[in-house]
Amino acid sequence: MPEVKTNSFFIARKADLLEQFHIQRTRLGFDTRVIVTARYTGGGRLNRETLWPALAEILQHHRALSTQVHDASSKHPTFVYLGSVNLSKVVRFHDVDDRPLDAILDSYLLRPFEFETALPLWEMGVLQDNTVIFTYQHAIGDGQSGLAFHRLLLSALNSDETPLRPLADIVPIPDTLELVAPLEKMTKLSVPFSLACYQYLKIFAPVSWRKLGSAWTGNNVPRDKTAYTMTRLWDLTPDQTTKLMCICRDQKSTLTSFAHTAVVVVVSSLLDRAPKRHKYLCTEIPVSLRRFTGVPATELCDHVSMMYFYPPLINFPEISRDWKASAILFPWDVSARMVPAMRKKIAKSRGEPGSLKLLFGRIRPYLESKMGKKRDGTLTLSNLGPFPPPSPEESYQNLEEERWFIDQMFFAQGDPILAPAISLGIVGAESGSLSFCWNWGKDGIEDEFMEEVVEGFKQLVGAVLKYTPEKLGEVKA
Repeated sequence: MPEVKTNSFFIARKADLLEQFHIQRTRLGFDTRVIVTARYTGGGRLNRETLWPALAEILQHHRALSTQVHDASSKHPTFVYLGSVNLSKVVRFHDVDDRPLDAILDSYLLRPFEFETALPLWEMGVLQDNTVIFTYQHAIGDGQSGLAFHRLLLSALNSDETPLRPLADIVPIPDTLELVAPLEKMTKLSVPFSLACYQYLKIFAPVSWRKLGSAWTGNNVPRDKTAYTMTRLWDLTPDQTTKLMCICRDQKSTLTSFAHTAVVVVVSSLLDRAPKRHKYLCTEIPVSLRRFTGVPATELCDHVSMMYFYPPLINFPEISRDWKASAILFPWDVSARMVPAMRKKIAKSRGEPGSLKLLFGRIRPYLESKMGKKRDGTLTLSNLGPFPPPSPEESYQNLEEERWFIDQMFFAQGDPILAPAISLGIVGAESGSLSFCWNWGKDGIEDEFMEEVVEGFKQLVGAVLKYTPEKLGEVKA
């Protein structure tokens, strides 16, 4: 383990339950990192001269980017504050790399972060086309934190108020800068009795006693930890995104409920070839708890929960591989019903991270007990939402000269062992484009099956886009 000099850090606070959970998952080799990428255009070339002053400004106002973890193997890991950050150690310029972006993301997702070092828990890669790959450990940031970082970076690059600094690699961090308070200090995480009973049922009852026993969740969790993640990327143009959002609104759906239902349709159609052994899929949708904690959208923190669903398989036997016909018969009623169901679950979502207290600190035995058993889920669908427009406080919105602009983003996660077999990350860029990032573990699901899922989803969405809301209404009438 790399040695940390005693004068390079000072102890901040204990990690809370959710932070402990994410620390242990990385320490035990179950997951690696979160990634949010953004391609910057319009302002020239991203290099040390442009990035160093902007990153220094961000680092001096956001403590999560100068934080490490000590005592990671104990029941009570501790966050420590680094006195400085060496940008040359955490930012990599890919000067010669002709690999596609998904292959580059695979290489990042393969490597977990190390604890108890002199480096912070984030890294950044800069590609030749100005794509910035911001990657970080889950305990210092949820998915929304990746969006927050790019919002901060875009603002710093465009702002004429960013201080001019010497191009020094080492950025000193103010001693007074602190982490955002932990989730359990910011909001009440009460665990209803019904949720406590359900959580104990998940831990102690046989799978056959639960709905999970009738759900298709890919391959069982491997007995060995192989953290190899595959990535596939796809995005829609701003015009296509606008049209899709109009169609969803016309059908009383949201983008999240539509994408969820579309995946269920595609997977169901592919499973239709197999013997009839499953009735459901098991899906999960992360939900930001900032609506309860009040943390601003420009801050990095680990304030997230999860919603769970058991959607029945949706089969179209007569058109199981005709995606255009599937688009005509798309179950918009299922998608629309999911909207109030999600709202109801969001209102109760604080109980989920609170239920970690039911493990009584035994996070490691709980995680390791899942090895070799049925996987807990089919799909994780994470929608970060659109990139927000400049706020009135961001002075660059009135720039007369050409400014930096984000025209494409992707959201990826490296959680290949215990997580659901399929992960779909959705995020919108400043340009109005919409991206979809598929991740899966090599042991969780067969590559051939996943390639068919990705292609089927693309064809289904493409077919839906060929119909205006009016035409869809005419078909259903």
